[in-house]
Amino acid sequence: MKVRTKMPFENIKQPEIICINKKLRLRRTKEEDWKKALNWYQNPKVLYYSEGVTTKVYSMEVIKRMYKHLSNIGELYFIEVFENEDWKAIGDVTLSEKNMPIVIGEERYWGKGIGKKVISKLINRAKDIKLKKIYIPSIYKYNERSRNLFESLGFVKVAGNEKEDSYELRL
Repeated sequence: MKVRTKMPFENIKQPEIICINKKLRLRRTKEEDWKKALNWYQNPKVLYYSEGVTTKVYSMEVIKRMYKHLSNIGELYFIEVFENEDWKAIGDVTLSEKNMPIVIGEERYWGKGIGKKVISKLINRAKDIKLKKIYIPSIYKYNERSRNLFESLGFVKVAGNEKEDSYELRL
């Protein structure tokens, strides 16, 4: 018989919305909305920076498996911007002790400081729900933007190899 270990987020209610400012928020994802992510994970540049993948793009089945996993280890959100009188999903992020993947899937939003605002807000959430640390198992060496983002928010490199580095933030 398989014994299920208690997940750190099992007894914590995930908010539907986390407001960052008037034009930026995080929204809890629902499985019926996951198709919004298909365009992001069909973009070879997004996959290169986030997954190190250069030879393929993700199908909806792969995205579903990934999102189910992320939902099981933590809180999965869409990153949304307010544009043309409506909220538009532009990426995703997960808060977990085991990982904090963030993807800005819409290239036109790259380099605008959105990632820093999102991760800062989730660090505060992590403190509020009494997480002890956040571990980032892998940031590719060539992904300078991600490394700079996490380092600027206090994450410290704890391991690495020729391909990638691991980071941690003690809360």
